[in-house]
Amino acid sequence: MNKFLSIITLLVASASAVASGYVTSSDGQVVKTESGLCLHTGYYNSTDAVKGCDPVPVVKPVPVTLNSDVLFAFDSAVLTIAGKAALDVVVALQVAGQAFVEGHTDRIGAVSYNKKLSNARAKAVADYLSTKTKDTFVVSGVGSTQPSGKTAECIGPMSPQLIACLAPDRRVIVTVIK
Repeated sequence: MNKFLSIITLLVASASAVASGYVTSSDGQVVKTESGLCLHTGYYNSTDAVKGCDPVPVVKPVPVTLNSDVLFAFDSAVLTIAGKAALDVVVALQVAGQAFVEGHTDRIGAVSYNKKLSNARAKAVADYLSTKTKDTFVVSGVGSTQPSGKTAECIGPMSPQLIACLAPDRRVIVTVIK
């Protein structure tokens, strides 16, 4: 008789969970077997995974590095038309979550100036993206403290060639946390 009641309970619980991936009881709890296994419905797929029942897929943050020479004119924090177009592509990655926006500069200029410029660039990117998405943004500027690693051969006095060589260090990185 006890197994019969369990089957009836299971049938009633499954009727309340037709659209989800798990059989749930009337109070919304996932129904488990005596051995602790969660019961799936025919609608289950891995995106329905619930912690404690199945391995929950971990979504890794997706960093997108944007070249500052596309986003901004040299020594500026005002977005260019091409920069706005590049950010419109990034908007497709945003899905109402949180994003970190980190601005970087090259080593030309004073440390304090580069810190302010990198922060202003990151803020300009976050401000633009916030007009297009429902994401929240955390903004930081790191100045020239984290070079790209692609500019070690850039040496010599201040010149257009040095500015061009250091371009990879001037960037904004947008990391989406969903």
